[in-house]
Amino acid sequence: MDSQDPLVTLSRGVLREELLELLGRSEHVPLTLLLAPAGSGKSTLLAHWLARDAHRAVAHYPLQARDNEPVRFFRRLIEHIRGQVADFDTSWFNPFGAELGLSPVAVSGYLSDALARLEAPLYIVLDDFQWISAPTIREVLAALLETLPDNVRLILASRNHPGFSLSRLKLESRLLCIDQHDLRWSAGQIQQLNAHLGGGNLSEAYVSTLIAMTEGWVAGVKVALLAYARFGTSALERFNGTQPEIVDYFGHVVLEQLSPSLREFFLCSALFERFNGAICDHVLQRSGSALLLEELSARQLFMLPVDNQPGWFRYHALLQDFLSSRLAIEKHAMVAALHQRAADYYLGQGEYEPALLHAQRSADEVLFRDLLERGCALWIRTGQFSDILRWLEPLPEGVVLGNSRLLAPLIGALTLSRRFHQAHYYLDALHAQEQEQGAALVTPITRQFLLLQLGLFQHDKDFTPAPGWRELLGPGVGLEVRACTLTVIAYHYLLDAQLQAAIRFAMQSKELLRQSGHSFLQSYTDLIIALCHRNAGRATHARKGVCHDYQHTDTASPAWINRATAMVVVLYEQNQLDEAQQLCEDLMAMVNASSATEAIATVYITLSRLLHRRQQAVRAGRLLDQLSCILQVGNYARFVSQVAQESMRQAYVSGKLGALDAIAQRYCLGERLAAGDWESAQRYDESWERLGLAAVYWLQARGAQGRAGRILKVLATSLRRSEMRARALIVEANLLVLDAPTQSKDQQLAALRRLVEEYGIVNINRSVFDEAPGFGAGVLGLAHAGLLHLPEKYRAFYAEFLQDADIPAYGRVTPVSLLTDKEAEVFECLLSGLSNTQISDKTGIALSTTKWHLKNIYSKLNVSSRTEAILAAHPRAPLA
Repeated sequence: MDSQDPLVTLSRGVLREELLELLGRSEHVPLTLLLAPAGSGKSTLLAHWLARDAHRAVAHYPLQARDNEPVRFFRRLIEHIRGQVADFDTSWFNPFGAELGLSPVAVSGYLSDALARLEAPLYIVLDDFQWISAPTIREVLAALLETLPDNVRLILASRNHPGFSLSRLKLESRLLCIDQHDLRWSAGQIQQLNAHLGGGNLSEAYVSTLIAMTEGWVAGVKVALLAYARFGTSALERFNGTQPEIVDYFGHVVLEQLSPSLREFFLCSALFERFNGAICDHVLQRSGSALLLEELSARQLFMLPVDNQPGWFRYHALLQDFLSSRLAIEKHAMVAALHQRAADYYLGQGEYEPALLHAQRSADEVLFRDLLERGCALWIRTGQFSDILRWLEPLPEGVVLGNSRLLAPLIGALTLSRRFHQAHYYLDALHAQEQEQGAALVTPITRQFLLLQLGLFQHDKDFTPAPGWRELLGPGVGLEVRACTLTVIAYHYLLDAQLQAAIRFAMQSKELLRQSGHSFLQSYTDLIIALCHRNAGRATHARKGVCHDYQHTDTASPAWINRATAMVVVLYEQNQLDEAQQLCEDLMAMVNASSATEAIATVYITLSRLLHRRQQAVRAGRLLDQLSCILQVGNYARFVSQVAQESMRQAYVSGKLGALDAIAQRYCLGERLAAGDWESAQRYDESWERLGLAAVYWLQARGAQGRAGRILKVLATSLRRSEMRARALIVEANLLVLDAPTQSKDQQLAALRRLVEEYGIVNINRSVFDEAPGFGAGVLGLAHAGLLHLPEKYRAFYAEFLQDADIPAYGRVTPVSLLTDKEAEVFECLLSGLSNTQISDKTGIALSTTKWHLKNIYSKLNVSSRTEAILAAHPRAPLA
């Protein structure tokens, strides 16, 4: 393709109205399948369909090979749906689901429930679905199609069958299939495309021959017409239309016409999945590649621009393999050097992933090991633990054990990903190998720090540092070890409720972490400091810096999760509940096995509480159940007690006695009470305090106010001896509520004034109102009686609790208000006495979908049958 050859321009392909009309029928069926070989025009058709109606809500997810992993797939699916529906429910997504053994049917049920709550129709388009072979993904989608809400449509574009049964959908006429026969080009469309490509008018005989050879296959037609535009009728006479021959023809006829320099450029650029002028200049050791790429793209030789990345290109899948194989044959001696230069280019850009891939393909073991060591050193500092595990775990064990620069990051990543047994395994294997070789493979200081870190994160508040831990802070110890040790010890003191010591060590570590580039642990230290200030009752102080750090942290960084978690706490305490919930929803799509347990627990519990406040009890309970499963891996009694307290609190304010008893049984509260766990004050322990509060809620609901009061007084005594002033305030607020019925208004006012004087009005925040049910009503009662003056700003801030225009009380919620529009429609049919079949006929949905809606309705109304559902809607009047 020399410079004098004519340029051929083509926009997004020929518009095919009949196919757009066919694809438009997708609105009438749950699943539309675009099933055809590569080059058949599936993506072009979808692009035209998307452009036809800009107001249509479409979550378009172009899949790649790396999406064939369940957590990544569903995380990215959430991102694309939230791009169309900002408040899409993410509570169904559990990034730990696979390791916790959640069934695909359960996951699909949660996803279907979330989709059913969408107010507007939504299309979900999964393009290039042939990349998906993971059984979990396929099984979830197959189950989802059985219960897909009527407002959602799924479109799959694939070269292969999707891998799950379509028989039932076909029998029920709920499947639209557009295959290669539908996508074939007609004679008129071929003439139109030929005109676009700059060719002269084709005779009917030539067109008929071309259709016969290609069977109307788009890519084949295009290659043939490109050849015709350049070489005339002789090109068509030599043409064979089967797919392999088309690619071979392109390579040996069109490619052979290029000048040697352009041919080499064409072949060598196939080294990359995607490329731009800069990387081509660097790797191919030339200049001016950007302009050349624009020219080649304009000539339409299957070089495609990458969406949303100006200046970047990729080859059509049809030619990528062909060109790569030709490169290996024709330029075999150059391939290794090309990969080495590509690794060098990406390293210079700070992109270790592609750099490592090219280093690995270069077969240069020294280069690969060097980049791997440098990558692991960076990833451990930035918190990219999954990258460390993904690259190191496939390596032979001996390679890792023999290299301390790989072994230490691996043990650290395993520890911080809560894979404690594997971290212990590598430490034991290291010890055994050192004994066998009679030489140390890592320094004693490194080993001591790894053991300290592993011990703390595995045993949480039950961990006691070994007596010699201060050696890790001694003279001569490296900056990174000292900085990381200070962070670990700061967290230990936080768990032990020694807040001043925790802040002191955390503040010391911050500067050292900054100097050593440990951005992840620096954000973790900031979270420790924020939690310390919050627990110490310094609410205003805790907000300083949290907002600044959050706003100045890249959302793609693992450090953002820690800073966003601290921001969630600030927003929640400031009663900015919509913002807090939105941020929690964002975090739900990002937390993973490598996230800090502190962050995971805070996000799950806060979001659950916010959802429960909005009367979404099913979603709220599901989050707490998911968190309970996550906490099974490790010694997390502290977080388990937080789940117990929140579960009991939600059941208590909802008045669900059965649920209260079930929760008490699950956490053995009866046995603990019988054993006298809260009979006397003890050194503060968070698990003991939170389970005690859970017991208080339970006892109050059962009418045992006296015993509940005694427990609160014991808890208050222990808390007053500790630094946990925020927790002390919550316990004393509960005590004030419990004592109020036996006190005069003056006594209540005096008690409240003592509380304000001791803790400050600014610390009587959202947590106090939520965790001391009835406290807001008590404060409001005193204000109404004219005995208490509340600052206007404070009253406005907590208007939900302190104004008459309150949100509906939990017990006064109407059943229909808990349901989606479709569920409400089904519920009305049920109340009319219709059978499941009659409901399906009336609402126009499948019988299986009706059953699914009824299941959700029963769950939301906390009933188990039709009769109970009817009684929930029309409760009997009380007996006289």
